Amino acid sequence: MNMGNFGIQNVPKSKTIGLMEYFSYGIGDFSFCFIYGAIGSYIVFFYTDVACISAATVGTILLLSKIFDGISDMLMGYVIENVHSPLGKARPWLLWMAIPYCAGSALLFTVPDLGETGRVIYAFISYNLMATTIFTSMNVPYGVLSSVMTNSQNERSILSICRASFGALGVFLISSYAPDLVEFFGGGAQGWQRTFLMIGLVSIGLFWFTFYGCKERVGSGVMEQRTGKKSSITLKQGFQILCANKYWFIMLMVNIFYTAMTSLYGMNLYFAKYVIQSEGRNRSMMMCSTFAAIIVPLLIIPVVKRIGKRNVALYGGVGMGLLGQVILMLTAETSLTAMYLGLILRGMGVACVSATKFGMIADSIEYGEYRTGTRAEGFVYSAASLGVRVGSALASAFIGWVLGAYGYDGSLAVQSESAMRGIRIMFYYAPMVVFLALLGLLAFYKLDREYDGIMNILNERHRRQEMERA
Repeated sequence: MNMGNFGIQNVPKSKTIGLMEYFSYGIGDFSFCFIYGAIGSYIVFFYTDVACISAATVGTILLLSKIFDGISDMLMGYVIENVHSPLGKARPWLLWMAIPYCAGSALLFTVPDLGETGRVIYAFISYNLMATTIFTSMNVPYGVLSSVMTNSQNERSILSICRASFGALGVFLISSYAPDLVEFFGGGAQGWQRTFLMIGLVSIGLFWFTFYGCKERVGSGVMEQRTGKKSSITLKQGFQILCANKYWFIMLMVNIFYTAMTSLYGMNLYFAKYVIQSEGRNRSMMMCSTFAAIIVPLLIIPVVKRIGKRNVALYGGVGMGLLGQVILMLTAETSLTAMYLGLILRGMGVACVSATKFGMIADSIEYGEYRTGTRAEGFVYSAASLGVRVGSALASAFIGWVLGAYGYDGSLAVQSESAMRGIRIMFYYAPMVVFLALLGLLAFYKLDREYDGIMNILNERHRRQEMERA
């Protein structure tokens, strides 16, 4: 049934999402998370210990870059709403930007022979080229894609779970095996550059697989193709739509704290190297943190359908996350077994949030349409993804600032007692603050139980508009 100017349609059974399309969508985030995981797990270490840039300078570079990154997210939302392609609204960006993504991956992990000041300038430019420009131009449309593939709350939940599971697998592989690949390709700065050139080449094929395997069925882009009438939304209209959407704001904040938590995984390397004095333990610590994120999303599909995305994120995600963090605080330096248990539980908690948050963001698009009468997938998702940039920036910058304030020096084999205290603060207490913030935010998210009623109102509104046009 045609749902009118708002670009929503009931999808016939024959056109619902199949297994291969779920797989194709998930593969996209698998590829994104090679770089996302590398930035979260290794970028501070790469800059401090390979490029030999001071920790405080690294923190400032990342914070300034993420400010630009947040602006680029909003601009990309505007571009998505106003660039019209016969290939769709979201899909074509995965086709167009895959090759630049490959080049940016290698440049991000390159150390030029330019002296200390030159390396700082290069780090700032290359980071913004990759993260602010190329990554944004692909990742924001990819996020929009799930909202235009279907308007079914259940199918969006499964898409979100597929994205989370495949994304976690990508993070797991890059977090666990990047050091081995670096050594395989010659070690040092050369090894890092070659590793991420290879990863970029693989990513081209994966992004194109997602492009060809996914189909846009609903949304304003589909309506434009059916009617031949192109719509546009100004930046001012976009901000007005967002300001009227309380659930978008909640998910923006959830994204900030969730991404801060995943960025704090980077402290595993410092904790392993300096606190328990076994750098090799970093791999097993990363495996505990991320392996749960691969399995948990697949196991919670029936639970999400029964109790809703918000309840899984709140009770499963925050609950297990807090429990795991308490175990780490009490036992990480005295028992490896207990430390691994804490990391697994914390990873399971983070996975529950990851597996549900994308579907919650997609659902907020309908809420925004219900409140304002305008559907704006690009603006809603790009603004929500702003939380990813802000969270990553704040966490990465805070790591650099705290370590710098406590006297951390990446060129030293043994850190001072003050630096060790800074490492412990970021490993033990920062994640606890994040989980408590998520607890407060998710308590106010009620859209799961309101969604069906909102869709009924929207459907009736669209039906009346169809009658008026007829």
